[in-house]
Formats: sequence, structure tokens, C-alpha cells
Amino acid sequence: MKVLTVNHVTQRFGGLTALSDINLEIREHEIVGVIGPNGAGKSTLFNVITGMYAPTEGDVYLGETCISGWKPYEITAAGLGRTFQNIRLFPRMTALENVILGMHCRRQTTLPQIIFSTRRKKEEEERCRKEALRLLSIVGLEGKELAMPSSLPYGEQRRLEIARALATQPRLLLLDEPAAGMNENETAQLLEIVKSLKSIGCAIVLIEHDMKFVMNVCERLYVLNHGEQIADGTPEEIRNNPLVIEAYLGSEE
Repeated sequence: MKVLTVNHVTQRFGGLTALSDINLEIREHEIVGVIGPNGAGKSTLFNVITGMYAPTEGDVYLGETCISGWKPYEITAAGLGRTFQNIRLFPRMTALENVILGMHCRRQTTLPQIIFSTRRKKEEEERCRKEALRLLSIVGLEGKELAMPSSLPYGEQRRLEIARALATQPRLLLLDEPAAGMNENETAQLLEIVKSLKSIGCAIVLIEHDMKFVMNVCERLYVLNHGEQIADGTPEEIRNNPLVIEAYLGSEE
């Protein structure tokens, strides 16, 4: 079953065409990569999918629902979570509080219940706390729930962002360069965490420049260059594609 469909999407900014006729299909429980050189249009594509930009042409579907033109918060509530290239944690909130904040779109407590601190409010707060602890454990941050983001190593901050995105209960998770800036050990840990996310029923699309990471975690790849889609296929097919070698991976000559 398809979780995401990008159907003939073009994105223009004035006279600049950032994306031209892009087509993607992501199925349940898949891990798919979007690769390409800097300026290829990868982040623009993520911004179109998540509602930061409305596509100039074409449509984006989450499941069977067209989400083109929706607000980002509406798309999040519909089941699409994401992380960003630059870490966007709340520095004055603990790791636990950062994750709980991600659950905002799923909370059912009404304003009067919050004001009067009703039993239902307290029960929901406890459910959120337990779920946040579970998510921290999934990303390898058990025991770090009271830590402030600035006290965490860079790789753990990245994983905390993933936990917060998971707190929105996404059907599809977009990871924008999750391994950027990580050392070899941190990258290896992240690789295993991303693989494990399939078991919780979440499809994943990631942008990443670390080709070793991409080839080891992704089942399929889409390749962009100058805003155009030049290839798609398995990691092995992409590795041996002459257009990809020329545009991104580099030749040995």
C-alpha cells in the first residue's frame, strides 16, 4: 500500500525551476533515500511534501488523500513527521519535554480540562510521559530524559529530534540529512536505529550525502540533479547507473 505519492511535481520560484516533473512512490514500511549533489532540489522536495511550499504543478498524496496546499501542521496531524538539516530542539526544555511537545497534535485534553487540571488531563499527561520514555528508549536515549539538549553529544541531539518526530505518530517519517556531522560511531548507531524503525510501522524517506549510510539502510533510491529526477532503483542499480556516477557519485577516471 502506498503511503506517499508525488505526482508530476514542479516547483518554481520566479524564473527559477527548483523541481521539474518529480514522481515518487513510497510504500508502507519502506526505507527510501533521495540523493543528489548540493542544489539538486532535495530539501525543496521535502518542503513541498511537508507543506512549506505549495507545488507550482502536480500533487502530493499522503495515502489516498491529496495534501497539496495544506498547512504544515495539518500535514503533521495527517501522519507525516520530519526532522531538519539543522537541529531544532528547544534548548530550555529537557529531552523528555521536547518529545512530549511532539505529541501536541495528538492530545485530546480540552482547554477547560487543562485550566482546571482535571483527572482526564492528568491521565493524558501520564500517558504522554510513558510514551515519551518509550520513544527515547527506541532511539537509544534511555536514562537521558532529564538532560538538556545542550548537554547531549551531537549524535544524541540528532536522535532526540527523531524521537520528537516519532511522537507525532507518523505513518511516514522524513529525515533530512540525519547523519550530517556525525562521527563514524554515531553514524553506525543511527544506522541501526533507522533500520529498527520499520518494526514500529513507519515508512521512512531520507536525504543523505553519506553514501555508505544510504547504501546500507535504503531499499530504494531516487536521484535528483539540477531539480530533475535522473534515476531510481535499488542501491545496486543506482551504484552502477552511468548518469548517477557522472552527476553525483563520481567516476574513477
